[in-house]
Parts: sequence; structure tokens; C-alpha cells
Amino acid sequence: MAQGGMDEGEAAGAGPGWRSWLIALLLAFCYTMSYVDRQVISLLIEPIKAALSLSDTQFGLMQGISFSLFYVAASLPLAWLADHTRRSRLMAACIAAWSAMTMLCAFAANFWQMLAARIGIAAGESGLTPAALATLSDRFDPRTLPTATAMYMLAPFVGGGLALAGGGALYAAVTHWAAVDGSIFAALDAWQWVFLIVGAPGLLAAALLLLIRDRRPAGSAREGQGMGEMIAFFRREWRIMGTYAMAMSVLMTLLSSYVTWLPAAIMRSKGVDEATMGTLFGPIYLLSGAAGTISAGVLIMARGGEDKVRAVLRYMILLVALLWPVGTFGLLTGSLHGELAMMGVALFLISSVTSLSSLPFQYVTPRHLRAQAIAILAALSALFGTGLGPVLAGVMSDHLTGARFPLSMALSIIAAVVCPIVLLLLTMALRRHATVRLDLAGREGLIAPALA
Repeated sequence: MAQGGMDEGEAAGAGPGWRSWLIALLLAFCYTMSYVDRQVISLLIEPIKAALSLSDTQFGLMQGISFSLFYVAASLPLAWLADHTRRSRLMAACIAAWSAMTMLCAFAANFWQMLAARIGIAAGESGLTPAALATLSDRFDPRTLPTATAMYMLAPFVGGGLALAGGGALYAAVTHWAAVDGSIFAALDAWQWVFLIVGAPGLLAAALLLLIRDRRPAGSAREGQGMGEMIAFFRREWRIMGTYAMAMSVLMTLLSSYVTWLPAAIMRSKGVDEATMGTLFGPIYLLSGAAGTISAGVLIMARGGEDKVRAVLRYMILLVALLWPVGTFGLLTGSLHGELAMMGVALFLISSVTSLSSLPFQYVTPRHLRAQAIAILAALSALFGTGLGPVLAGVMSDHLTGARFPLSMALSIIAAVVCPIVLLLLTMALRRHATVRLDLAGREGLIAPALA
């Protein structure tokens, strides 16, 4: 199948060339920047709360449902554009927008101004992943797609680890610099400088994206197609598409509550400061997430067989079953190092699942609907997962006054409830997949990489 839409050196059967792998790395870098900008705030909860007079509930709202609502509102229109316009330009614009809004967080003087800046970050970030994963689906064949996707899905954990470890070190350094007489860093609080510094590299990432030659396979984009076709596809196949999307959304409730509150929970229960927490937990977050993500992608590529969707779903069921007791009891240990170790295991298991989360949609969705399908998955995860998790943990923390450490107890309860629900939904999706095998119909769009 050596067609004109394929780059020289990437003929059918040869697999993706070096250009495709280089672009996969660039997209992963961009996604990493999004998580640095999104998650560094989790290490700055206490100084921001003190400066802006926020409660845990307000912080949960800022990180949760209000963030996710605007993420959802922007994601579907941006995904439609990704299926019909030049993806590289769209992604560059989104990255530049959220980077600028991250820097504006430094100048928020109250809850509403910080909320507005976080909404801007949400809207910008919503446009990257659907376009990026659709691009990877065009570039990589069914065998190599899991590894390319896993590379991209490393970003939440590499970015989160950098936000924690680098953010903690940066916060400590800026605090020291501000104490020097005449230093420009004395003009703003340390947390404000952190936002300014971590937001700037995204502008470079946006410029690099413009270097991508965004070409598509002949006939892959259908003129005149709108969201109606995507909605009709979901309605027709809701037993697997909807069930699977809801499973990932419920799991994201746990992951997003961890992302927002886990550092604060450990700091409160074990009495450590921001710099120490970043030094201890940042590497654990990064290494556990990276190990889970890479191992999942490599395992599915090597051992997934002909039915990759079945392999993904079965592997997810195993991982969530293991996560259930670890997430329920991991934060209740009395030892700091024991708690960090248990959370490292939990993050390994969650990262293994989330790194594969887009693959079923990438395999079963028609090429020209792929970005929109992934956007729907991301939108549901943001609305019911990212939106619910942080605010639920915050509200529970404010009301579990009888617990010794309310925030740790709140996170444990969320894990205890979420895992069995996810297991049930994934089992239902697996049974439906065995009946309909949508991946066989969608395989034509994954025959060979199309771009260099």
C-alpha cells in the first residue's frame, strides 16, 4: 500500500519511520508541559490558600468541576476542527493560550481571578489530546500504536513529577532569592514566580509544533461531516463506547483527586513542608507513572495478539483489581515511607490503565471521526472524573471532622468506592466487544502510517 500520502521510507510493512517517532516525542513533550502547568498548583495549595483566603472546598471547585466544565465546552468544537483543519496549527494555538493563562495565575488577587485563569488553562489544554492522538493513529500501525500512545501518555506522570519535584525545588529557590536585598524576586510571592517560570516553556513548545508538516491520507477527511455523524456512531454503539467511556471517567475521579490532593494529604498527615514533599514524592510520582505507562504499552504491543482491544480491557481489569486494596488502605499507614511506597504502587497501577485508555477508541473509530471520538472520551472523563474528584475530596475533607486526617480518609473512601464500579463497567465493555468486534471494521484506518 505505497500510496502518495505516505512518506518516503515508510512503506507498508516497514513500520513508522524516524520522523513519526520524532513527532511522537514532540507531542509527548507538549503534553508534558500541559501537566506541569496544570499540576504545579497542587504543591502550592497552602501558600495560595493563605494569600487568597480559600477553603478546601473552593480549591476543589477551582481544580474540579469549574475547570472541567470549560474543558468539556471547548474540547468538542476544537476536536471537530482537528478533524477538518491543520492539526499542528490548532495544537500550537492551544499550547500558547494555556501557557499564557498559567502565567496570569501569578497575578490573581482573589478566588474569581484565579478561577478565570484556570478556566483559560482548561480551554487551551482541551484542544491538544484529541488532535495529538488522532495524529498518532494516522502515523502508526496497529502493532506500534500502543507504544507511540504510551509515549504520549507518559506526560501526566512526567509532567506531574516535574511539577512536584521541580516545583518544590523552584519554590524553595525563589523563596531564598526573594530574601536577597534588592532581588527582583522580592516583588512577588514565591508561588507567583513559580507560575510565571513554569508557564514560559510552553511558548517554545507551541513554536516547535508549527514545524510539523501536517499531511493526511487521501480521502481521510470528509468534507461536510459534522458532530452529527459522531453522535450517531455513539448512539449506535453505546453498549461498548458509552460503557467504556464511563469506566474511564469513574477511574479519573480517583486519579484527579490524587493529582490535586495527594501531596497535601501526605504533608498534613506526616508534617512535611512543600520542598521536602516535592523532593520525596516528585521522583516517586514520575518513576511510578513512567514505569506503569511504558510497561503497559510495551506489553500490549508484544503480547496483545490480533485482538488488541480484548488484550487492553483484560489487562485493565487485572490492574484495577490490584488497585482496589492499595488505594483503600495505602493512605492509612502510620509511616511516611510506607505511605509513599503504597502511593507509588497505586500510581503505577493507575498509570498503566490510563496510558491505554484511548487505545480502544483509536482502534474501533473510523479515521475521520477519531479526534472527535477521543474528545468525547476526554470530555466525559473531565466532566465526571476530573470535575468530580477534586471537589468531592475537598468537600469530604471539610466534613470528615471526626477523622484524625480528614483528607487522607476522603481519598481512601474514594478509592474504595471507585474501583469496584470500574471493574463492573470494564467487564461489561469486554463482553460487548467480544460480540461486535468494531476493531475489525476500524482496522482499515490503521493499516500503515500516513505522515512523516
